[in-house]
Parts: sequence; C-alpha cells; structure tokens
Amino acid sequence: MFGKRPPIPLWNKKIHIVIGDPIEFDLPAMRQKAISQSRNESFPTIGWPSTPDGLDEAAQRYLYTTISEQIRAAMERLRCLGKSFMKS
Repeated sequence: MFGKRPPIPLWNKKIHIVIGDPIEFDLPAMRQKAISQSRNESFPTIGWPSTPDGLDEAAQRYLYTTISEQIRAAMERLRCLGKSFMKS
C-alpha cells in the first residue's frame, strides 16, 4: 500500500489486546496541588483562558502535565506487560 498502513486490518493476523486496571484520578486533590504549585512556579503564558472554577493558565498546565504523565506511565506499563506476554 505504498508504504502506508492499510485502511482496514489485515485478515488472519494475530492481534494482542492488553487491557489494564482503570486509572483513577483524585481530581479535587490534584486541583488543589495544581493551584499551590502554580503559585510557586512560573510558566510562560500562551493565552489559555481561565476556567469557570478559577484555574489560571499555570494551574491548568500543571494539572494537564500531571494527568498526562500518569496516563503515559500507565500506557508504558501496559506496553511492557504486552511485550512480556509476546515472549511467552
């Protein structure tokens, strides 16, 4: 297909799907930590709007980064788990 992924899955291929534990976020605690951390650190502003609940841009960016890192870590654990199953 000219070096591109085919538009539909290939037939008769073995597919491994690994589903992990749910990721839980304590949003009220994370929000409070984001607010306190944003006061201690300076982020250059790029124009994010304030939220209705009062999070400024620095707090939003800290919260976004924290949640993204937790998701990335969970996906990495799943990737490693999937690799270990493939070896067995």
